[in-house]
Amino acid sequence: MKALGHTRFGGEEVIEWLELPVPEVTGHDLLVKIHAVGINPVDVKVRTNWGGFGELQNSSTVISGWDASGVVDAVGPNADGRFKPGDEVFFAGSVARQGHHREYSIVDSRVVGRKPASLNFAEAAALPLTSLTVWEGLIDNAGYSLDATGENRRVLLVGGAGGVGSIAIQLMKKVMGFEVIATASRQASVQHCRKLGADYVINHYEPLAPQLEALGIATVDLVFHTSEPENNIEEIMPLVAPFGKIICILPVSKPIDTGSLFARSISLVYELMFTKGLFQVGLVRQGQILDKISALVDAGTIHTTLVDVFPWTVEGLRAAHRRIEDRNGLGKAVLTVV
Repeated sequence: MKALGHTRFGGEEVIEWLELPVPEVTGHDLLVKIHAVGINPVDVKVRTNWGGFGELQNSSTVISGWDASGVVDAVGPNADGRFKPGDEVFFAGSVARQGHHREYSIVDSRVVGRKPASLNFAEAAALPLTSLTVWEGLIDNAGYSLDATGENRRVLLVGGAGGVGSIAIQLMKKVMGFEVIATASRQASVQHCRKLGADYVINHYEPLAPQLEALGIATVDLVFHTSEPENNIEEIMPLVAPFGKIICILPVSKPIDTGSLFARSISLVYELMFTKGLFQVGLVRQGQILDKISALVDAGTIHTTLVDVFPWTVEGLRAAHRRIEDRNGLGKAVLTVV
């Protein structure tokens, strides 16, 4: 089969066509014929071996792509029984296994969801990784419930126009009842956030407190941070109300004095969608979440975050990686298999 990947780490030039055997389906796995693959910052991290991410596959041939949709081709002997050949599915998988930029891919059946029937394959492939990130961060890790009754839910969403931010606005506003203050810096990204349902949009390159004060807001109950938190976490910490939470999807990579959080009983929460796969814990939960996302999509409550579609070619994947590195893209980009 054909695949897009690399045999060394580096810039976009390392991406090339590969010829690989179709993988055997064993254990809990499904063999899926891939129709579309979403692009995320983790793809660039693997290509450059940021933080050792590229070495997690323990293979001389590295394949990225952790958002996919396709059709089940074969089912492993220990698969959980929800799927059969011919079923349309979507999933993210594990960064410790080869990704899905290949004609056929294997994925643990427990982390797979049923593709929303109302979406085509490209639209569906834009959703799994980011939806899991937001759902796990808010509900599984930070302890929020879907029911907003009696709770204070004002959130500052740092980075509202990207892939994670685009689904976070929808889930927090339309499903969980938050008042959403998103951040964006360009006119196009401001409009994108408002279109998705953000109540307010402020600029993360300008001081945050005065912008919130202009809206009549002194504190927020939650900060959901989608970019490098050390850039402004010291500015953000005083804005969080007592018993509030700060959720980060990237590590704080420099020393930060968090002592001011103590008196207000504020929690700093991390979310990495790949934790379950890396440590083989709670895998069934990801399949359950994706089935819930699928139902919300088919009910018309939330919508795909797909914005850009690239062809499944070497240049198409390189262009998609540049989109991530340029940091100017809205929503998600997807490669469709020809």
